[in-house]
Amino acid sequence: MNNELFFEQAIENYLEIILSWAVRKTGSRSIGEELTQEVFSQYFMAAAKAESVEKPENLLWKVAHYCWCNYLREKTKHAKVAELDEGFKDDTDFVTEMISDEIKTFQIAKMRSEISKLSYIQRESMILHYIDGYSIAETARKLGSTESTVTWHLFDARKKVKKEIERMSTATTDYIYRPGRLSVGLSGNGGPNPGTKQINSSLIKQNLCLLCHLNPKSMDELAECTGIPKPYLEYDLDWLMKQEFMLLDGKKYVTAFPIISRRHMQDIGTLFSESRKELIDKVIDYLWAHEKEIRAIGFWGSTFPTERLMWAIITMFISFTSRNSPLLMRLKRMDIRPIRPDGGKYIIMATDKSEGQELDPNGYKGEILWGGYCGIISDSCIPESNTDMYYWLGVNSFARNEYHPDIVHAEGTKCTLLYWIYISVIEPWFSEDKLEPHGKEALAEAIADGLITKDGDNYKPIFVIFTPEQIDVLREEIYRPLMEMIEPVLAELGKKISAMHKVSFPKIHKSYINYHTYVDLWDFGIYTLMYAAQDGKLWLPDTPEQGSPLTLVIIKQ
Repeated sequence: MNNELFFEQAIENYLEIILSWAVRKTGSRSIGEELTQEVFSQYFMAAAKAESVEKPENLLWKVAHYCWCNYLREKTKHAKVAELDEGFKDDTDFVTEMISDEIKTFQIAKMRSEISKLSYIQRESMILHYIDGYSIAETARKLGSTESTVTWHLFDARKKVKKEIERMSTATTDYIYRPGRLSVGLSGNGGPNPGTKQINSSLIKQNLCLLCHLNPKSMDELAECTGIPKPYLEYDLDWLMKQEFMLLDGKKYVTAFPIISRRHMQDIGTLFSESRKELIDKVIDYLWAHEKEIRAIGFWGSTFPTERLMWAIITMFISFTSRNSPLLMRLKRMDIRPIRPDGGKYIIMATDKSEGQELDPNGYKGEILWGGYCGIISDSCIPESNTDMYYWLGVNSFARNEYHPDIVHAEGTKCTLLYWIYISVIEPWFSEDKLEPHGKEALAEAIADGLITKDGDNYKPIFVIFTPEQIDVLREEIYRPLMEMIEPVLAELGKKISAMHKVSFPKIHKSYINYHTYVDLWDFGIYTLMYAAQDGKLWLPDTPEQGSPLTLVIIKQ
């Protein structure tokens, strides 16, 4: 009997059927996955010991029935168990006693595949305790579980995969059992179907790119690191090569775009922290010192409390600097973006979202950009207008899509309607009674989202509204002198950041180094908001919904 072919066919033909049966039986996806693993483990062992199997499906269902009965017995037996002693030992050598030498290697590979499908808590318990060396108590705290639950999961898993745990290499464990996560975006024109979408939808492609980012790897090395047979890897590697997301360096593959890690973001945080007095404090002190002049411009919202008003003022300064700083304008030039095989003309923006990334214990200790942000969104869809109709920055707790103001994602007629509602509610003539049904609906949405408040027949936006003339005064009289003041500091930081990227990025298009340097320098605005809030100069919202209007700025034509 060809054991390898026999087991491969069993997985291909019956895995989904047994998994569906197990989930229905247990009423739980995670427990059903565990039961399925047990069924196939027992089935493989029974088949390996038999000289021949005339009716494989009958044997499989007999094994499934046995495992189900055993599950019920174990469930009853341990229903009232409070805790298992951490030192409890299981002396059964599962692999040696139950699996023949002939199929041991194959079974270990199959176990790796099946373990990756286990429930989160069992998979993570195994990694944290057996590989990372955490105690039962520490593992339970990290997983938000109880010690007794973690102990039982470990005891059960130890019986099933004891030998495999001993064989695991710490160099490859993360990618077999805890695959990385890569988020890939773009800056520029992505075309109708950019390849970045296909990477985001494929965990294999993501991990291949992560593995080959800084250290080129051969096909054999990638197969070992991922636990995936080479024939399955060839398709994804060929696609990544054709789309120029990966290059071949001799016989080794190397990722052809930079990937930003949490360590890199920590290093950028360290730079801004060390240069706070020369850069961020100057911005904060300058804007607060010119508060009287800013309010005197007379825009809607100029009477807001300082700790609310300055959110919008800093947001607009970030936008102004990114569009007017000679240094930043040079670094983000659109004309040097490469033409991609998918027809787009863009720079790839990739971030390592994997768990367990190592940080510098002596580096920046604060939150890295409040956990993430959505850059300044603006829209210049008013015909023949040189002024955008709105600006908005998502940061802190309100950066996620569900908290974006509706106008940010609205298109066409809906966007125009929302804009008209936003600028009209402050006019003396405005009345809800004069609105068409769709206008009333848009107004109701704005009120429900907390962007506009209603007091009787009076409506008040809780965001800032400028006329083009007023925004010009703010830019030329307040922002430009401040930008010129900090430009030398940005230039020095730019040199340091560019040097960091040259060391850590592969040998790729120069535009990548320039643009990523621009993005890192642009973060000075986010750190300005962070430090101002930390110093008590900005009000921090209690909920994400309260934060959305803080950085919204409408330009009233």
